[in-house]
Amino acid sequence: MTNAERKQIDQRIALLESVSALFDRFGGFIPMAIAFLNRWPTKVELYPHWQVGESWKFFLGCFLYFLASLALSRAIIFAKAGLKP
Repeated sequence: MTNAERKQIDQRIALLESVSALFDRFGGFIPMAIAFLNRWPTKVELYPHWQVGESWKFFLGCFLYFLASLALSRAIIFAKAGLKP
């Protein structure tokens, strides 16, 4: 691998890292926006009402975006480790 290729790959990883940081910071607002646009209840409901209502979709969406954020950060760590000479 030449130095030019290594520099280009490092730039792409840095771009992915900045996008991942933005996703970490603002990714939690995406399920809230989806819930607001679909008119899902975003208030916390207790167990009997939680199964009947649709608030479980909101909490599941938040959890899935958290897992996606975690996966992005792990992918960046592995990509940086794979490029070390």
